Formats: sequence, structure tokens, C-alpha cells
Amino acid sequence: SSGINAEYGEFRLPELLTVCEIHNIQITHEDYTNEHPFLVISVSRDQDIPTILNRCVMIQFIMEIWETCSSRDMLRSALFQGITPLPGTFNILLHSFGRKVSMQEKIDLIEEIDNLPLTGEVDCTNPDYTFYICENYKPKEKEPYQVYFGPLVGRSNRAVIDKYSVKKRLYIGRTTMDAQLSFVMSNLAMIKRGDLVYDPFLGTGSLIIPVAVHGGYSLGADIDIKALKGWGKSTKSGEKIYQANQNIEGNMISYGLETHYLGSHSADFSRPLLRQCPLFDAIVTDPPYGIREASLKTGSNDKIQQSQFSLSEQFLELLNFAARTLIVGGRLVYWLPVIRDLYSSSSIPQHPVFTLKYNCEQTFSKKSARRLIVMVKTKASSEEDCAHIVGDVKCHGQYRELYFGKN
Repeated sequence: SSGINAEYGEFRLPELLTVCEIHNIQITHEDYTNEHPFLVISVSRDQDIPTILNRCVMIQFIMEIWETCSSRDMLRSALFQGITPLPGTFNILLHSFGRKVSMQEKIDLIEEIDNLPLTGEVDCTNPDYTFYICENYKPKEKEPYQVYFGPLVGRSNRAVIDKYSVKKRLYIGRTTMDAQLSFVMSNLAMIKRGDLVYDPFLGTGSLIIPVAVHGGYSLGADIDIKALKGWGKSTKSGEKIYQANQNIEGNMISYGLETHYLGSHSADFSRPLLRQCPLFDAIVTDPPYGIREASLKTGSNDKIQQSQFSLSEQFLELLNFAARTLIVGGRLVYWLPVIRDLYSSSSIPQHPVFTLKYNCEQTFSKKSARRLIVMVKTKASSEEDCAHIVGDVKCHGQYRELYFGKN
């Protein structure tokens, strides 16, 4: 059983399944809903579990299930049949979801569990074995309807979220993606060692950091050369202007990842400079929505003046670009902002060479959200192939106007 991070419910299972696909790990899982914090899985080989824990950032821990109960009373009277007694010191932790359990209640429950196949002493500081009681509660209920008990197998490598936290980063901007979601995007893009990855809306380069951590090599572009170079006023509290080392390259150097950064160029995405041929293993990007950063393109007569790039136009061009520049089997991972009341699956841009793999919502408010779209290129693109939108484009085409309440 895996204890799953309570945030970003729709991202958890896709990340796990993708990581298993990357490493050819065979797993099965029970029915799961985004509202539940626990997922029961079966892994064909125990030696694959450390790989899952090392790569997934949405999993908190994995435990072996000794008992599955529908109440605390069943756990108290459990016989633990077929379990070989374990020598050595141990500790028992209680992890509850849906209800806050007091420390005294936790202690009472642990002391009431009979017949534990443990022969050692309790050690809360440095035990040989750690056991979990995982409880799931329905709203306003005092008794859990799901209880799992068993030893901890391992904890996930969520330390990367702290290590690469935006709060600790040398160079950030107003729209820098947080570390956790950046790593989720890299995982869903199936980044592997040696992959070549492109971000056409590079900004301050937050999405290429996990790509480098996972062994990929990145390059990107952005119409805003100030963001690429770290020029101008700093967005960090207490700083007036960016210093010479505060830029994308400076970030990569500070993390020891500079050899995985191939560089960037300033370009209008509506007029890409790159040769249009299958080159990239993945395109991972967060296009601007026009809320904190404008969606821009160059004006007429190739002048440097900038004009608005409509969101629908922007996403259609993104799919067309990805169709021409991704290898077959490559993945396009990008954020699509939506007005929730107007959204439907038919509003997602489509292309003949792409299959929609995942579509996960991150809610901003009752009114707005953004959806992480993961697409796989399944065949080569022809000149006749073109991106299109079947449904109403208003949910993202007029996102900025509707976000600010304009009709």
C-alpha cells in the first residue's frame, strides 16, 4: 500500500503508472478515487519498490499490508496469521485521513492491539522496524471505515522538493513553477537519461531543472529575453535588481546541473526558429495565460513591437509545432487554463498524430483551474495534419477576460 500525498489528487495515479512504465515495473492496483489518500498496489518484484520511491514525488511512503480491517475493533482483535514474528526494536505510527486523532487516542489504540508478531522492545527514536496504522474516515464520522496495518517498506524521495524549492532558488520570476509540480511534469513526460527536451516558453527555466535531475538535456526559447538573461528588477523579496549570476544558467550551476542545459534563444513562438523535424523526446512547457505574464507575439513588419497571442491560437500552434518536432513516441506535456463552468473534454486541442494520455486538473478557485495535458505522438506527421478544437474554445480562448469577470 502506498500513502499518497494529499495534494493534487488527479496527479497521483498517473505519476505512479508513468514511473512504472519508464522502468518497466509491473504493478496492479485496486480501484482508486482522487479523494482517497491510500492506494493498494501489488508489485511483481520487491526490488522495484526503491525505484518507485526514488522517482515519485506524489507518494509519501509504501508499506506492506499485514491486516486490512473495516474498523478499529477488527484491528484490535487481529490474529496476524501467517506472519513470521520479527525480532528487534519497533515503533508504531498512526496516519489518519479525514479526522484529527489526538496523541492520547493514538497511544490507547496502539496499546490495545493484541497478538502483534513482534518480540523486541519499543524504540521511538531509532527502531529496527516502523509500523503504520493507516485510517480513512468518512466526513464527520468518529470511527474509520478503512484501516490498514503493516511495516513500512520505505519513504519516497520527497527531499527533492525541498532541495529545489523556489524559496531557496537563486533565480525566480513571477510565474516560476513550484518544484513539486515541475517534477510531476518531468515524470509524466517520461524523461530518461539522455533525452532531449524543449521548452518553447522557457521563462526562468523552472521546468528544465527536474529534466536535468532525471538525466535529460534541455534547451528552450522565450519571447522575453529579460527572463532568459535575468535582466531587470528582481521578484525576490529584499532584492532590487538581479545580479550577474541570477539567471537560468546560474540556477543550473548552483545545482551542479549545468552540463544538462544546452542553452536558450529569444524567439517569437508564432515564428519558431528551429528546424521543423523530429528531434525532441519531449516538449514540457507552461505557456503564459495572460494573467501574470502576457501571451505575446511580434507585431507586423517583423518589428519588435508585441501584440497579443490569443490562447486558443497559442495552443493550436503548440500542438502543430510538437507534431513536427517530436519523435514518434515522444510526449507533449503542457498546462491548459480553463474556466471550469465552460470546460468540457472537447475543449482540449487535438491533433491527428497525438493521443491524449492524461488530463489532470489543478483547481485555482471555484471559477478557474488549469489542466495538465499529457499527449503521446503515435505516428509521423504529414503536411496535411493540423491541430483543431472540436468543442467550445471560450473556456480557454477567453480565459483572461472571464478570469477577471469581463463579459
